Amino acid sequence: MNAPAATQAAEAIANPREQAARILVTARLKGELVERLPVELLPASLDDGFAIQREVSHQLGGRIVAWKCGLPQQGKVIAAPIHDADIHRGDVCRMSGPPRAFVRAEPELALLLNRDLPPRCDAYSEAEVLAALGHTHLALELLGSRYSHPETLTFPELLADGLFNAGLVIGPRVNPFEGATPADLPSEFDVCLASVEEETVTFAGRHPDRGVLAPIVWLANFLRSRGLGLHAGQAVITGSYAGVLELPVGRELRIGFGNLGTLPITFLS
Repeated sequence: MNAPAATQAAEAIANPREQAARILVTARLKGELVERLPVELLPASLDDGFAIQREVSHQLGGRIVAWKCGLPQQGKVIAAPIHDADIHRGDVCRMSGPPRAFVRAEPELALLLNRDLPPRCDAYSEAEVLAALGHTHLALELLGSRYSHPETLTFPELLADGLFNAGLVIGPRVNPFEGATPADLPSEFDVCLASVEEETVTFAGRHPDRGVLAPIVWLANFLRSRGLGLHAGQAVITGSYAGVLELPVGRELRIGFGNLGTLPITFLS
């Protein structure tokens, strides 16, 4: 083996997480798909997957302005960052990459923090997390993967890639609702998809964890225990109220969130 090849091999062995992250970052930046990570770089555990995810954020270099999360399940940790380059505001969202007919998205609520929840030894209580939360906005999580066949991969591999996150549309602030805190946000409401060209479609919306607060408390303590934290100005989404929607590109859409308000959006490819 020549010297450069020997050096490359040594780096791959010494820094498998960096090497794995570099592959995923390249796929993100070039808009390309990879079948999976090389066998020698595959995350062997949830901790490995989260470590690669963190390295992806480091190599991308952008700010983390949002997190997606959900209550943990057997063999699954649901936590992934969303970076500033992938945040969309306003009524028009221009999608990068090749032309497409549909955008896959999930209707969610984005809760903004108005104070930091930094790393510390003691666990955060529900009351402390609630006190750190500010306004709530209607939102759409945009879905995508850097893998060509993500359905065939292990959960640590998906965790390393950010759990299908491809961006976040932050829409209007929710309408006033009964109760003064995010703990009073409804766990069920109709999600209505309307466009000029087609009849309105209504879904019986329900939060997967029966409310937004418990997942955020879990996320604050998950990050805290790893020397990380949440910061004022960041948004947190906690799960889709209506599964995955296929939203047509090039049409003016209005997505209703029960009595909480309506998110107008037009996707352009």
